Amino acid sequence: MNNQYRTRLCILMAASLLIRALAAGLLELGNDEVYYWTYALFPDWSHFDHPPMLGWVIRLFSLNLTFDSELALRMPSLVLGTFNTWLIFQLGRLIKNERTGWYAALLYTASVYATILTGTFILPDTPLGTFYLTALFFFFKALDSPVHFLTAGLFTGLAMLSKYSGVFLWVGAGLYLLFYRRTLFRSPFLWGGLAVSLLLFLPVVFWNMNRDMTSFAFHTERVAFFGEGLKLFYFGREVFGEILYNNPVNTGLIVWAVWTAAGSFRVHSAQPAVPVTVFRMLMTQAIPLLSIFLFFSLFRETLPHWSAPAYYSLVLLASCALDAKLPVTFSRIPAVIMTALGITLVVIFAGTAEILTGFVALGKNDSGNELGRTDFTLDMYGWKQLSGRFGEIKKEQEILYEETDGTLGMPKNAAILSYRWFPAAHLDYYVARPNGTVVKTKGPLAQTHKYESITQLRGGIDPQERFYRITSSRYADPPGVTENMQVLDTFYVNRNRKPVIRYIIRASK
Repeated sequence: MNNQYRTRLCILMAASLLIRALAAGLLELGNDEVYYWTYALFPDWSHFDHPPMLGWVIRLFSLNLTFDSELALRMPSLVLGTFNTWLIFQLGRLIKNERTGWYAALLYTASVYATILTGTFILPDTPLGTFYLTALFFFFKALDSPVHFLTAGLFTGLAMLSKYSGVFLWVGAGLYLLFYRRTLFRSPFLWGGLAVSLLLFLPVVFWNMNRDMTSFAFHTERVAFFGEGLKLFYFGREVFGEILYNNPVNTGLIVWAVWTAAGSFRVHSAQPAVPVTVFRMLMTQAIPLLSIFLFFSLFRETLPHWSAPAYYSLVLLASCALDAKLPVTFSRIPAVIMTALGITLVVIFAGTAEILTGFVALGKNDSGNELGRTDFTLDMYGWKQLSGRFGEIKKEQEILYEETDGTLGMPKNAAILSYRWFPAAHLDYYVARPNGTVVKTKGPLAQTHKYESITQLRGGIDPQERFYRITSSRYADPPGVTENMQVLDTFYVNRNRKPVIRYIIRASK
């Protein structure tokens, strides 16, 4: 690597890591993150929502949960997110040159999805991104030396163990070979690589077969569209979400790059904006994943990060086109990339400040029974305050139970009862665990998710068992669940000297 780019890349990676680590250490875990902590707490060959990789990665980086603070649980995102910057540089370098790699690393860092969602917070997309980029690297290598299909298959299998969407790596590669390189279908290395991916994924298949295909059925239902009717609002929200998640500037550059590259092919340019092979491979990797979720969004609610890995390929495409557009002697960071980086930097600092202070008050000024209901930043705030208050109540109840021979109060370490996976996971990590108890759930699998099996591992629910129940003004209780419970305390979480959530702590009578 050229010393100039090595220095730049190291500075970019270090600066990104420092900023992301600051946010990771200051913010409490979000709904999904704290739920994924249970993947590491109860590792398995698969889980109700996702394949097993994330739980294994968390255990690896936290040394078997020896360290389990927010920063420790997010360490895989910080480390792998930094490594991904180097990976996408190497991809850009492979498909064109070092300047293309440098632009790719900058645009990757400017992506809200790559830098914040997967590079700061702990999600299945975190290991998916690393294995996705590595597999893509070896798929490109395999076009010249088919033996690399074996390595591409290995990393695609690991991507599939991270998230089901990893299979789109093979979809994209298969489409490219079908349209442009059919002779490679005769290569034993291609089929060997596919066999490696399938072999790695077999434990997930067996896990589902032993559990009535629950995980596959759950995700199939999420994208089922027959009889749903056309919902253009969902489609518009998906498009708008993708633009925001991947940075509006990045998205604009991608559209420009596709248009520019296609134009250079139409006029048969001697030096196309993007090499033809590179353009075809990147587009066949991106289009299937993008199009399938855009299609589903016409009928069902989708989430923008489901299709976000497709943008790794598109960022590389934009980097190639940008390199072709600028003079060879141009060595500064282009203004358009500086703007993209500035947007993501503002999102990180402003978002962290908003969660900690509530200065802007995102959401309407809720009051009464729905205090804080529409402020999504409260997913990551106030749990430690609640934990402290619950600890005091629990201690008082246990003393009362001892003094009255069980007539009053609550038995030692009585569990907290919840009816959904959220806020069950938050209550488990922040409230139950520090205070020496656990969370159990009651309700249909569609609402409890992994907590159905966790509850069984924790001994199930005895008909005579007594529970604590903590309800908040943000989420309504199922009808009738608190009828036979006594109110122990009403507690308000304060932020910036204002009450933002109300909790009611109850106990079985």
